[in-house]
Amino acid sequence: MIKIITDSTASVTKEYAAQHDIAIVPLKINIGEREFYEGTPDTYQEFYDAMLSSREFPKTTQPSTQAYMDAFQKIVDAGDEAIVFCIGSYLSGSYNGACLALKEVEGGSDCITVVDSQCCGQTTLMLIEDAVADIEKGLSREEIVANIQKNIKGAEICFCPDNLEYLRRGGRLGKISAMLGTILKIKPLLSFKENTLKCVHKVIGIAKAIPLMIARIPETARKIYALSAVNSKYFSLLLEKVKERFPNREILTGEICPVVSSHVGPAVGVSWVE
Repeated sequence: MIKIITDSTASVTKEYAAQHDIAIVPLKINIGEREFYEGTPDTYQEFYDAMLSSREFPKTTQPSTQAYMDAFQKIVDAGDEAIVFCIGSYLSGSYNGACLALKEVEGGSDCITVVDSQCCGQTTLMLIEDAVADIEKGLSREEIVANIQKNIKGAEICFCPDNLEYLRRGGRLGKISAMLGTILKIKPLLSFKENTLKCVHKVIGIAKAIPLMIARIPETARKIYALSAVNSKYFSLLLEKVKERFPNREILTGEICPVVSSHVGPAVGVSWVE
């Protein structure tokens, strides 16, 4: 039997994980002396509250090698196979850690494939959902992994922070640039696709940022998510505009995971897979 293992950044719900027997390996976040293990979407609020009330900047940590080894050993012992999804290696060492752990488990490389999703959050979740569908069709592990690699090319998340403070505090934006951006109300649109994080637009005001973000969604998108991080006050506006553009499509909603939210703060985003 082919099983799915993923790190927690994929935002797999507790119910979906139980339904499809998906093992979730959590990343860790520290805020000062407080320690959080990133859970499933229904558990994010406790972290958000701590993040917004603290002057300390969150520090994220990839899963331990032992956590991956434990998950892999269960697969080997049961005589199963597994496909492991990791957050894009540009953002975290989770993928490299999983690869190292696999080498430590005797027989693991014969039955387990570790995949660098090259994306994060709900984009990874959509790749997982496609893999689950392929498992149910009876495809081999090699066939499923080949399909994942094709799907990765059409997976993207685009998001816009409410403010620039968290990007500044995380060292991704200089103090002067953050200050000028705040004064001028400049909003960067950030895209993460195929392990490449880039600013695709800089606009003045969220009213202009959201339509440009939505315009990036191709008509060929199979699934579309409207996303919020840390209770962004702009989420209802984003959702309204996405539904206006795609009036006959189901628009899924979700929360950007705490690990990613730690670096961008409150934000809105969209993700899709072509």
